[in-house]
Amino acid sequence: MKKALIEKCKAEIEAKKDSIEQEMVNLKTSLGAETKSSAGDKYETSREMMNQEKGKLQSQMAVLNQQLETLSKINVSINHEKVGLGSLVKTSAANYFISISYGKVNNGKEEVFMISAVTPLAQQMINKMPGEEITWNGKSILIQEVE
Repeated sequence: MKKALIEKCKAEIEAKKDSIEQEMVNLKTSLGAETKSSAGDKYETSREMMNQEKGKLQSQMAVLNQQLETLSKINVSINHEKVGLGSLVKTSAANYFISISYGKVNNGKEEVFMISAVTPLAQQMINKMPGEEITWNGKSILIQEVE
């Protein structure tokens, strides 16, 4: 199940990267086509807006690359005894995959929340074993299974 979740996320991240790369090509084309007119301020403003958009796209690309790197570090063949990076955690509240902050993923059978190991919820679970409880938002959550 962990492998399927990782593969699904990798495919979605790669698709997002392709989309951003296309936007960057379009932006570069627009930037090259922008000519200085007699209204210099309009030209400079337009150029600055394009540069800001380019910066946003580069930031998004860096985040996606970091997510792919984190996913590649996860060894899916390890069955964890305690919660850590790469653990699939089944609780009384929901199922969590400690990996990257990606949100809810439906693998066909179950919904799994992919959360980063640095999120407050994951920090509560780290090093816990099945049968232990955590308190989250005033509710007691039982860790039922760790894979």
